[in-house]
Amino acid sequence: MSSSDPTPSEAETVTPETLVQSLHKAKALKSLLEEEFTLLKSGDLESFEALQEKKSETLEALTAIVPILTGDISHNETDNELMSSLIEEIKGLLATCRDAHLKNAVLIDRKIEATRSALEVLRSSRSGDTGETYDKLGKLKRGQSRGRQADV
Repeated sequence: MSSSDPTPSEAETVTPETLVQSLHKAKALKSLLEEEFTLLKSGDLESFEALQEKKSETLEALTAIVPILTGDISHNETDNELMSSLIEEIKGLLATCRDAHLKNAVLIDRKIEATRSALEVLRSSRSGDTGETYDKLGKLKRGQSRGRQADV
């Protein structure tokens, strides 16, 4: 038996009550991810950071049921129908949470890219050569560089 194999005591702890608690945690995670998206859209990074601890605790609590969700631990035959329906409901909620997490990750990536672009613009505007731009008529206009006046 490897260290990742479940122990018999782990199999005994999986009860309908455990799954009901996990279902509540999965619902809480979904709510936290929705709140996270709202905070990201509004740019409230302080609240976003504060939310990360709650999200981490919720995810940690949900890791306890990973073996039963993946089928590594089987549940008792006596509660088979109830357990199976709870497991399927949790799996569905966690799939929704995965999608919400990916949506939040895309938003974060876009914000990071926008910040990088803005920094690049600021850095390039500080350089001695401002480069070429176009005037209102669409004609090439050279920026002021090395003491030259711009062509208009």
